[in-house]
Amino acid sequence: RPVAFYSGGLNESLVVPPFWIPMEIAHVEHGDPRVTLCKLDVDGYWRNPTRTPMFRDLVSASRCSRGKSGSLSSLYEEAMSRERKPLSPSGFVFHESRVGSTLIANMLASVPTNLVYSESAPPPAVINHCRSCTTEQRTTVLRQLFALMGASPVHERLFFKFQSITVPNIAILSAAFPETPWIFVYRDPVQVMMSHFKHGVGGHGAPCLREHKRPRAATARILDPTDASKASSASAERYCAAHLAMLCEHALENDKAAGAKALMVNYDSLPGSLVHYVVPHHFGLADAYDDDMRRRMLDVANVYSKRRKTLPADAASGDAGQKSSSSKPLWGGDSEEKENAASPKVKKAAEELMRPRFEKLLRATTEKTGGDDLLAYKHRPIE
Repeated sequence: RPVAFYSGGLNESLVVPPFWIPMEIAHVEHGDPRVTLCKLDVDGYWRNPTRTPMFRDLVSASRCSRGKSGSLSSLYEEAMSRERKPLSPSGFVFHESRVGSTLIANMLASVPTNLVYSESAPPPAVINHCRSCTTEQRTTVLRQLFALMGASPVHERLFFKFQSITVPNIAILSAAFPETPWIFVYRDPVQVMMSHFKHGVGGHGAPCLREHKRPRAATARILDPTDASKASSASAERYCAAHLAMLCEHALENDKAAGAKALMVNYDSLPGSLVHYVVPHHFGLADAYDDDMRRRMLDVANVYSKRRKTLPADAASGDAGQKSSSSKPLWGGDSEEKENAASPKVKKAAEELMRPRFEKLLRATTEKTGGDDLLAYKHRPIE
């Protein structure tokens, strides 16, 4: 399979053909779910992942008004009857939100032999919203759905980056795919809060505030263990900190349960830790990529992950250096800027509600790596 598709050299003659990919799943709680599929532009995705960084962008760019649909069971049987069997997941990416997870997805997607789903719609429809499903039913649906999503005619590896709100349900995915390694990406508390509040504390669209009016119990307990009713009236700063702390707590709980299959990854170690440690050591793919592919992953990290524009010619061809064609880096850290812009209220909420979990995450990283915090990999080149 790899020889027929890729034999070295990332160039224009290498074309990834489109194929039918699930973009929606419905009626999960009512027997055999209905799946809608579309032929997505996966060739355009690997060439310019920052142009369509989210699954919804890829669906839109692929003009998926005309798709096809069928029952999950029949589509699964059809996929399994083919000579080329569906791929099993090579790795899962969970995250705190606004911590570099899209950067990771873009880096993985920039390799043409990787099939990457960046916050696709079907998985959370099963993971988060099938409330009446039994464990057995949910596991069966997830395995059949992921088989359809991995039914590529050419790809060799399959990766999923999930929405941050799936973190409380990591155990569901671990039960369905116990052999799949996963990571959770986290960041300094003040910096991640300021990323959520990029339009201001009172601005619209902060992901950490989406459940503010109807807080989940785990978030309410962090805000006030004695009176959950106070959660909805908490300030934006305190609620955001509690929501993010809730995600970190769930990640830490699942990290212990998963053992060697889980790894907590600090934002400050990116992008280098993905190429030099996570992919080869944690995902177990040390021999899966040649130096051209590994360099391309790092090159894509020089571009803002949600740019939604075409890559510069040098980056798109896989030959980008440390700077773009404008001689100015298109992606880079903004940690100091966020720290300086944080209000006293943000800093207080972050320190009180998030800092203890952040310190636990730092320790969890080194416990799994034999004492390595992975920070030394941040800017390491391909030698």
